[in-house]
Amino acid sequence: MAGLSLAFSISDTGRLQETMKYDGTYSLYVSLDSGMTINWITNKGQHGKVALKDENGNTIEESTTKVSRVHSFSAKEKPNQNVRLEFGGEESGIESVLLRPDFPREKGVFKGVDSVYLVGDVHGMYDNLINLLKKAGVINSELKWQAGKAHLVFLGDQFDRGDDVTKALWFIHELEPQAKKQGGKVHLLLGNHEIMITTKDLRYLSRKEKALSIAYKVGYDHMYHPTKSYLGAWLTSKPSVIKIDGMILAHGGIVDLGTPYIEEFNDQVYKYMQEDMYLDITKEYADSASYDPERWLKMKYFFYSDVSPFWYRGYALSDTLGKQLDGMLSKYKSKVHIVGHTPMETITSRYKGKFITTDLTEKATELVLMKRKRNKYERFKIDSEGQVSELVSE
Repeated sequence: MAGLSLAFSISDTGRLQETMKYDGTYSLYVSLDSGMTINWITNKGQHGKVALKDENGNTIEESTTKVSRVHSFSAKEKPNQNVRLEFGGEESGIESVLLRPDFPREKGVFKGVDSVYLVGDVHGMYDNLINLLKKAGVINSELKWQAGKAHLVFLGDQFDRGDDVTKALWFIHELEPQAKKQGGKVHLLLGNHEIMITTKDLRYLSRKEKALSIAYKVGYDHMYHPTKSYLGAWLTSKPSVIKIDGMILAHGGIVDLGTPYIEEFNDQVYKYMQEDMYLDITKEYADSASYDPERWLKMKYFFYSDVSPFWYRGYALSDTLGKQLDGMLSKYKSKVHIVGHTPMETITSRYKGKFITTDLTEKATELVLMKRKRNKYERFKIDSEGQVSELVSE
């Protein structure tokens, strides 16, 4: 049952003592190290309850854990079909999520989409996000998809700063199949903070999220390992750049992807993230005994260069890069570039409407709505009160 509080926090001994929300998907961690291990926290010491059920509701496995706040259950094997995971405590109630056996790679180019909602950096601000999506009519009061065939794009940076990263990720994970069932689509792009977390750069991790890794006795980066974590594998399957009709979307700005093909760039990101060397690219020097130093430097530059689409801020911070922007848009046959990454007080349109930035100083309090009218998109922004206004270029 979501929304309960715990007396948890971090101390030098690793105990959780500060009042925060940890129950349900605020803390759910599914490890794929050997088989599948499900880890969760309840609001107080109690017996934990867990069950895996098939799509017909038949129980595959179930168990009751000993009295504790931190619970763990090892399944006999990884599921080879969709399964419903039910978990929680005998007193605090049960939540459920749909676990999938694999995550097919997503394509990068989409055509003929009528409405597109775009959300900038969320950074763990789950409550803000839920309020915004409700007010925009994307989800209903039960947090279920109600946007029909529309597309919803998260422009990267779910991680760091805020307290409820894990909860927000499980919410997006659950929203995907709901949108698909109605003919819609949820896109989650990789941002620089997704890259940072998975490569062990934890400088901006909140105390709340760090507390989860302490409770589970693993590094926080391991909770999102590209192959040894369920959510890590899910994230790794995501694209970094997509194109929806005339919109080209990335977390930071695109200077040049090094290829004329968006999907080729996404393929390279995915391949790199599957390599062990990827996990060590934030080190100061390559481990030449383990990796080819030249390839290590190439990979490090690919992900951490300030002109990569994970980091570039040029268009957002300057008004003199029109020729560069035009050249990029022409190369990728696009009319507008939409990004996150660089925080502004409000959603901003620049370069005569060719560039829109969605990251906000107060996270997840506005979104962009691009609504097709004949062969063009009308542009709006919607705020956390549900107020709709036309998006006008500076």
